[in-house]
Amino acid sequence: MATPRSPILPINGTPRNRRTGFDAFTPAPAEQPVSLSSGRALPPSKPMPSAGKFSGPRRSRIRKLALVIILVSGTLMLFSGSSSSNQSSQKDSLFFCPHSTSKRHTPTVILQADGANARTENRTYWVGGSDSAEFLPFTSQPHDLRFLQSTLLGAPQLHHPQLQDHADKPEQSRQLCHVHRVPSSPRAEIPRTWKDSKIMFGMSTTPDLALYSLPVWSHWVPASKERIDLSGHSSATLAVPEILILTHPPNPTEASRITEAVEEAHGLGINVVMRKQEADRFETRYFMLAKEMWAEAQRKKKTHGVETDWFVFCDDDTFFPDWDSVVRMLSEHDPAKPILIGALSEAVHQVKQWGHISYGGAGIFVSRAMLHVFNGPGQIEECLDKFGSAFGGDAMVAHCAALATKKDIQDVLTLDDTLHQLDIRGDGTGFFQSGFLITSLHHWGSWFTIFPPWSESGSGDLRKSISLVGRAAKAVGGNNWGRRYVFEDGKVVVSLGYSISIEARALSESELNRSEHTWWEFETFHPIRPGKHESIEKRTYYLSAVRHLESGVVRLEHKNQENERADVIWDAREGR
Repeated sequence: MATPRSPILPINGTPRNRRTGFDAFTPAPAEQPVSLSSGRALPPSKPMPSAGKFSGPRRSRIRKLALVIILVSGTLMLFSGSSSSNQSSQKDSLFFCPHSTSKRHTPTVILQADGANARTENRTYWVGGSDSAEFLPFTSQPHDLRFLQSTLLGAPQLHHPQLQDHADKPEQSRQLCHVHRVPSSPRAEIPRTWKDSKIMFGMSTTPDLALYSLPVWSHWVPASKERIDLSGHSSATLAVPEILILTHPPNPTEASRITEAVEEAHGLGINVVMRKQEADRFETRYFMLAKEMWAEAQRKKKTHGVETDWFVFCDDDTFFPDWDSVVRMLSEHDPAKPILIGALSEAVHQVKQWGHISYGGAGIFVSRAMLHVFNGPGQIEECLDKFGSAFGGDAMVAHCAALATKKDIQDVLTLDDTLHQLDIRGDGTGFFQSGFLITSLHHWGSWFTIFPPWSESGSGDLRKSISLVGRAAKAVGGNNWGRRYVFEDGKVVVSLGYSISIEARALSESELNRSEHTWWEFETFHPIRPGKHESIEKRTYYLSAVRHLESGVVRLEHKNQENERADVIWDAREGR
């Protein structure tokens, strides 16, 4: 829905008239009346008589007219209540908008979230039709969108537009950001009966990788406000999820690193337990988490009365952008039933090679009832005997679940398409601009880059990139992160919490239904379209910072290759 525009403000904040340039509150000089027939100036009109000179009947008619005006005004006020409320809401939102006085102003748009959509609805929403995306600098003038132009000599040159200083039309360089009411989803509801202690994570990794990953884990795993007690018996320890890590038998140096990793985790309020596990292969150690997690859960239940409902097999580079989304997913299932929730790989060749299994990097969520079946008499040993040398650790888990429940491998897996294995390599930006719901992602520190290396967020420590994604997802809610808002009939695309893209040629709805193929030549199950060259066929502002302005209001800052900034203010306040 179109929103009324706010008055244009000069530097001192006084509203100005668009046509005359006079202050809106200063009356313009009165013009001499002119005869329409002769074109000559008319003589000055006689002054109106004072109220005291009106006759009695005339005063009566005036009173009746005044009464009618009052009644009509009151009626109009009643019918315009919602409109006034909407305008007041917009003025309230514009409080967060920087005042534009020059070309150096940070372009800003305010997106007011309605919180009325299911998480799968309106993942791509077209805003404002062909109207100019006025939050970007001078987008109403197409030549101001700068792209690298190929020259006859073959050397790319940056084309700089002839920007005007707008001295003769000051209002053109004093845009206030516009407010758009957009569809969004409310934050995932957490059931009142949910306790974070109901879930346990299992990993097979090294002490060094655990130390490296701890700052990233701290973004998604619920932590205690108190330091975790080494004994494992404190209320703080029992109130948060446990991360059980199996590692190979350590040498003296590695043993000290285990101690260091556990102490570091406990200092962050993260309940990490590391144990050595004899195994001939990493994959076997991974599968043995089924036995060790079950034994740990039984100990906690017997000693402290804490029951674990869900057991998660994952990797040290598995990332959950928003914890509430994890809880939402699990709340849709009954842990008293044998359930295994997971995802296939996005890469066709991976599924051809390893089959229809739950891929571990996306996270394998096993219910209490299913793990109980796993640990039936002789079941673990039978699974190791049948699958121990033929499959990877995650495949062993899936095949053992099928064997233990006497089901076909195709039927034992409950697929959730918000879990992402992400077996792609190279530039991952096209995936994250596709509007997908993401409960989990994988390989953030090895196979692909989340942001381009030239961007502020993609350079240096890769943990910075994934942590920024986590902050953005928490700020806007996991159900909204990555949701796309399309302006100018496909010319400008906002991928919420990730990027703002300006296309040299507007994208069609059909094109937006396919992922831009930015990664290496990996065939994927979801449809793709050809990749585009940055600064030649598109210009992209990538997320660089997340700033909380007040409760429910966050500013998402983005920068492009020329270090220019564009901001999105996400306004999700209730009762606006």
